Amino acid sequence: MIAIVDYDVGNLKNVYTALGDVGLEGVITRDKKVLEDAEAIILPGVGAFSDAMENLRKFELIDCLDANIKKGKPLLGICLGMQLLFDKSYEDGEFPGLSYIPGEIVKFSAPGIKIPHMGWNNLIINRDSPLVRNIGPEDYVYFVHSYYAKPINFDDVVAYAEYSVKVPGIVQRDNVMGMQFHPEKSSTVGLQLLKNFKEILS
Repeated sequence: MIAIVDYDVGNLKNVYTALGDVGLEGVITRDKKVLEDAEAIILPGVGAFSDAMENLRKFELIDCLDANIKKGKPLLGICLGMQLLFDKSYEDGEFPGLSYIPGEIVKFSAPGIKIPHMGWNNLIINRDSPLVRNIGPEDYVYFVHSYYAKPINFDDVVAYAEYSVKVPGIVQRDNVMGMQFHPEKSSTVGLQLLKNFKEILS
C-alpha cells in the first residue's frame, strides 16, 4: 500500500488513479499510523511552497515524514512535493523545506523565457537509476512550474530538462526521490516512470 499524503495541497485523485493504472494500491491519508504502515509514501503538491510547508506543520506530518525517511522508506515527491524535499525556497520570500536533499528552489530568471515553464519536455539522463529504466531522449513529460531546484550536488539529479538552464526533472538521494513534472499527466511515459517506482519497491 502506497500512502498519498493529504495535506490540502495536492493533485490527489489523479495520482491515486495513476497508481492504480500500474497496479499499485494507493490510499489518500494524513493518518500517521497509515503512513507508518505504508510500503512507500508519495508527497504530491500543487500551489505555493510556503502554504505547503505550513500545512505539513498544521497537520503535524513533518516529524512523521522524517521518521519514515530515517527508516529507509521510499518517498516520492511530485511537482511541488519534489520542491519541498530541498532545504529552502525563494518563492515569495525565503522559506525552509524538509532538507532531505541539499539545495534550493529558485525562480527562472533568463531574459525572454515564458514563466511558468509549462508544457512537454524530454528528459536528459544525468546518471543511472532504476527510476529511468526504459526512458530515452525521445520520451516527453509534462511540466508546470515557475521555480526549479538547484541542488548542491548535481549527482542528486537523475534526469533533467533544458529550459534556459538544466532543470532537474528527476532527483534521488538514497530512498528520497522526486519528479518535478507530473507523471500522472504524462501519458505512457508517466506510467512507465511509475512502473519503475513500483519495481524499486518490489
